[in-house]
Amino acid sequence: MISKEVISKTQKKLIKINMLVVFGFLILLCIFTYIYFGYTNDNNINKEMHGELNSVVNQLEKLDSRYGLLYGLDREGIKLQNPKDMVYIYMDDNLLNRNENPYFGEDEPNFKNDENGIYTYSTKEGYEIRACIYTYKNCKIKILREISSEISSRRQLLFTMIKAVIIFCVLTYFIAIYLTRNALKPIEITWNNQAKFIQDASHELRTPITIVSSKLEGILKHPNNTINDEVESIADAMNETRRLKKMINDLLTLTKEDYVDVIQKEEVDLEFLVKDLCDDFFDIAMIQNKTLKVSSNLKHKNILSDKNKLRQLFVIFLDNAFKYTEEEDYIKVSLNEKGEKIIVKIEDNGLGIKKEEIPHLFDRFFRSENVRNKDIDGSGIGLSIAKVICDSLKYKLEVDSEYGKWTEFKISIPIDVD
Repeated sequence: MISKEVISKTQKKLIKINMLVVFGFLILLCIFTYIYFGYTNDNNINKEMHGELNSVVNQLEKLDSRYGLLYGLDREGIKLQNPKDMVYIYMDDNLLNRNENPYFGEDEPNFKNDENGIYTYSTKEGYEIRACIYTYKNCKIKILREISSEISSRRQLLFTMIKAVIIFCVLTYFIAIYLTRNALKPIEITWNNQAKFIQDASHELRTPITIVSSKLEGILKHPNNTINDEVESIADAMNETRRLKKMINDLLTLTKEDYVDVIQKEEVDLEFLVKDLCDDFFDIAMIQNKTLKVSSNLKHKNILSDKNKLRQLFVIFLDNAFKYTEEEDYIKVSLNEKGEKIIVKIEDNGLGIKKEEIPHLFDRFFRSENVRNKDIDGSGIGLSIAKVICDSLKYKLEVDSEYGKWTEFKISIPIDVD
């Protein structure tokens, strides 16, 4: 069986990978969002301030043409479009015009850089000021705007994204645990089934090998004996060899059905196939003093299916029916239509199956205690092969039984399987 430690390590690795992928994606998304938000915000502010600057320049041009710049500023002043903005106009380092604002009072803003352009400054009071500086003739125009709220909103966005990343990482962790656990469960089941399959196969193969080995050792202990003296040991060894060969063939068949799901469809006369197959078993029925009955009430005899797989399927059920019945028992094979399906039933009045054993009937190497106690030859692989064939052909397989009285296998075959 697969170690729980291996599953745990694999799960932790998958969780780490998922966390790294999600965390990396969230970080990149947050960086992009923060940069985009900051760029858009700054761009909008700069556009508005440029618009304000153009408005101030236009007003200065009009005042200059009407009254002269100095007189015009004293007479009419400058009107701003946005109440958030502040304007300071200098001529030869002398302040000509300013509007009242709550940030500088009677003081003048003192910026290190007076060259034309857009700059951001922090005041002693903690205000963040964006300045747009422009020279008009011999005047220096400074358009100012307090942008602490915009910067604060950007910081708030950053904190919100950090919180969101933490929350998403926590959620991702628990989701990753759930998903990896569900993803690894089928792998664990498959691995354990494979390990169990190998263990069961080894156990089943060990018995005939042990018998053959013991018989050969017995023969070697009596080198002077003739073949007639050891005929019983040789016969037992040959029987076990045949059993071993059949078991290996069944294992190969089961493996091929599991992993090479190749369906070769062709038109098959189902009634003819079943009757032709039963003809081979009539002789066995006579030898074993059993009754084999075949009945068919089909209107649609032809189906599209894999002929070889169908033959193998019916051989398994007929072989089991003969194996688990005694003298004077009967085996019935019937074909009937029900709606758009053909129902094939294989029924016998043999040993029967206990109700609690029916769910395990198609497990590999499963054999009931009753069958083992009666020492009936078999490997417990046949019905597993039958189940795999039905699944590959998309046929419904059902079984019903009453212990000690009867057993019935029912196969539902679609008339039109395309």
